[in-house]
Amino acid sequence: MSRHLLAVPAAAVLAWSLAACGGSAPAAAPTTSESASVEQEETVAEPAGFELTTENLGDIATAMLAAKTYDTTMVTDVGGASMTAQGQARVTDAGNELTMTMSSAQMAAPMEMRIVGGQMYINMGELTGGLFWQLDPTDTSNPLAASLSQTTGATATDSFAEILPALVSVTKSGAPEQIDGVSAQPYDVVVDTSKMAGVSAEQFASAAAAGVEVPKELTYTYWVGADKLPRKLVMDMMGSHMEMTLSNWGGPVTIEAPPADQVTAAPVM
Repeated sequence: MSRHLLAVPAAAVLAWSLAACGGSAPAAAPTTSESASVEQEETVAEPAGFELTTENLGDIATAMLAAKTYDTTMVTDVGGASMTAQGQARVTDAGNELTMTMSSAQMAAPMEMRIVGGQMYINMGELTGGLFWQLDPTDTSNPLAASLSQTTGATATDSFAEILPALVSVTKSGAPEQIDGVSAQPYDVVVDTSKMAGVSAEQFASAAAAGVEVPKELTYTYWVGADKLPRKLVMDMMGSHMEMTLSNWGGPVTIEAPPADQVTAAPVM
């Protein structure tokens, strides 16, 4: 899982799709949730009120921090494999907290992930003995935990900072649509993959080193309301497709660590 999934700006789509193309993440074919989202989106005549540009893209991170919480769903499609996910998140300037359940035909059972208080908990059914593995990203003796060191501290601001240097253009893409009760304007955002910063740059470099042909530029689309909050993200890259929705901004969320009797230390890998 990329750290960007936690902050869920547009960079989330880049990182998850890249991981899926490299074979390290489950993928997803279009499902009924996509059909439902299509039905939810009605073209509306009124303008969104806030126009996104290359200069003010960072305003979205500020709006996310102010709203604090949201619900999310995700559908991915990579190579005929399928994955759907749903959950809730809390955005803070110190890091983000998350609870998410993921499922696919390739999984023996749904996987549940929670990130609370800087710790990650993962329950993969029989693979984890029906318990949650607890992973401390500061434990450098465990390679698995160390690989997640960037995950639990991800923030909306951090993730946007990684794509801002790579921005090529931001343009409107069609008419506003009604999503989650808000008129949201779709925008095509083009980034130069060679100019990505931070962990995003490392991920693209790793993919290239593994033989994945990373395109010079990527275009992804996301829908933003007048409140500057993202409502939907869509991206197609190297045969993969992702669609993520973000709703109920500022609403109540339940994000808690599992009970102690359901937690066990993760094995060293």
